[in-house]
Amino acid sequence: MSNRRSFHVLAGVPVLGCLLAMPSSARAQHETHVYGVANFGHTGECEDDTSLSHSVHTSTAAAFASTFNLLRMVSLWDEVSTRNNTSARGSYWTDSSQAASCACSANDMASGSGADEADVVFIHTHGWHDAGSSSTPAYSGLVMGNGSYDCRVLTNENMLFGNPGTGGDLEIAVVKACQSGDYDVWKNGGYRQQITTSDSTMTMWNAFHGDSSCGNHVKDYVGDYSISSISNGVGENWIDEAYDDSQFSNDDDCPVSIVFGASFASRELMYEYGGWRDRKNTGLKTGSTIYYIAGCDPSNGRVLPGG
Repeated sequence: MSNRRSFHVLAGVPVLGCLLAMPSSARAQHETHVYGVANFGHTGECEDDTSLSHSVHTSTAAAFASTFNLLRMVSLWDEVSTRNNTSARGSYWTDSSQAASCACSANDMASGSGADEADVVFIHTHGWHDAGSSSTPAYSGLVMGNGSYDCRVLTNENMLFGNPGTGGDLEIAVVKACQSGDYDVWKNGGYRQQITTSDSTMTMWNAFHGDSSCGNHVKDYVGDYSISSISNGVGENWIDEAYDDSQFSNDDDCPVSIVFGASFASRELMYEYGGWRDRKNTGLKTGSTIYYIAGCDPSNGRVLPGG
């Protein structure tokens, strides 16, 4: 359960002054890749339903990237890349060690494109989950943009992030997609045991339990979240910004922050005080903690426990 807190979004010249004073992460490079998958059902695209197309998916990717472009302008970030629609290939989210199991191409280390070549990634697309059974794994999946490069990528078949064997760098993934951080998938061994290894750099998976709403309001809160999380609150701010208590039953937006690390204390420190420019070292990825708003009740997901 998240302890709600308030924060202030700075703007204009004071932001630049604060940014210049911030401590740098120990890593030499700072790289962000964003993916907005807005178009579906047309030639060369994924899925067969054009009604799935939502133009705001690319707008939110731009809103997220805007903070990192600002940092880059003042020499506090190195690379910001955007791969939208058919440029958002499933291969960019597939690790080479997973290519055989998914029978697909793997290119997550592609320069300027691959998810594991970046330190921070954001994606806005459609998603789903399977809570698993005694004979089948629990997982979440994301729909990508190019019909020639694996339209559907799964946490259990495609993804492996911060993989030292391939030089992977990813530390934080922010996923605006329905069912991309399902509580039961987490409870049944998904995420940590699928997208990380014990010596992985991957530290945080911010996503949604159940379905999440879409519209211009998402662009607004994603932009606010991005700029308010430069130095701290990278997990907590996500829940503060993305949570919505709907007036209707079974219709809440239920963001989650899943943090990987060796101890609860190290994971809590990253959740509350980690930021884009201050990515905490949580140690070996031998455990995980899921943070959320207790009682949140979404479509296509259980009521979140606790409270």
